[in-house]
Amino acid sequence: MATTYTENPINFCEIEGFVRTEIDEIKGVFFDAEKVFFYDACSFQRHSDLADNEKDILIKYYSKCGIAVFITRCILMELASDQHRLIEKYIEFIKAMNHAGVSVILYNEEYTYDILAECFSTNDKINEYLMWAVRTVKSPVSTIEETLKADKKLNSEVILGKNAKSSDLYQRFFRTVRGNKEHHDNLGEELISICAHILSYLPNVLDGKLCVLTDDKGTVGKIDSVMRRTNPQNRGSKIILFSTPKLVQHMYQEHVEISEDAMINLISQGASGNITVMGITAFDLKVDEKISLTSRDLVQKIMEPNGIKIVF
Repeated sequence: MATTYTENPINFCEIEGFVRTEIDEIKGVFFDAEKVFFYDACSFQRHSDLADNEKDILIKYYSKCGIAVFITRCILMELASDQHRLIEKYIEFIKAMNHAGVSVILYNEEYTYDILAECFSTNDKINEYLMWAVRTVKSPVSTIEETLKADKKLNSEVILGKNAKSSDLYQRFFRTVRGNKEHHDNLGEELISICAHILSYLPNVLDGKLCVLTDDKGTVGKIDSVMRRTNPQNRGSKIILFSTPKLVQHMYQEHVEISEDAMINLISQGASGNITVMGITAFDLKVDEKISLTSRDLVQKIMEPNGIKIVF
């Protein structure tokens, strides 16, 4: 039986008081935050499974650094899965972030239009960013591609640029593709890629404000593909792609109070065997895409001066 998804988990009431959902409030959080972290489902699942000590270290870091956590509607659908219910550890992770003063945003992807409308006055300009992002992110075999094949009107608007002055194109596009989500597709990651790419063009959004937290190399490939296919002179601000090992290294370099054992526990959560990262060591001339180490050896490399630079 095919997996079905819902945009509203049965037990949404258990997190409703701990997430921000209103677009006017979300716009304020977006512009005020030092950094915006878009959580992919795989990293959210891993971090919600952490022991209390490591979870507290992570959450305190978010709070201290003014990081706002954005959970897109499609990622929420994935977290609720075919049971249409958020499990307790996800609920507790959201509550813990909220209690620590971290803004947790439930972000409908179509809100991207409302945020852009704060800076751009014409619909055709705002819609142009959506059209470009979708064209570069969609792949021959994807839920987005299949949705556009089945909806000729939407395809003509998003891919061919017809009706560029439409004020509801973002809403119709994102709601339609979410409605076609399938089991094991990459829709959540693709929609994060589209939103982050579009938001990177906002004036005064500095390099590094937008971050995507994922432990899925496929997601990184999607975002990297968008960047590579965009001419350098036309690119927006730079987006940081964090895997959990890269985030741990970043925290260590930022002098976060964190023990060696805590770093090991953070990196190894949800993983089995050696940890494989993309990175460069002191003796490398180029990035090695398959540096495979035990979690302890990797942490010791992180702590060693010039031991390793994790790219992902």
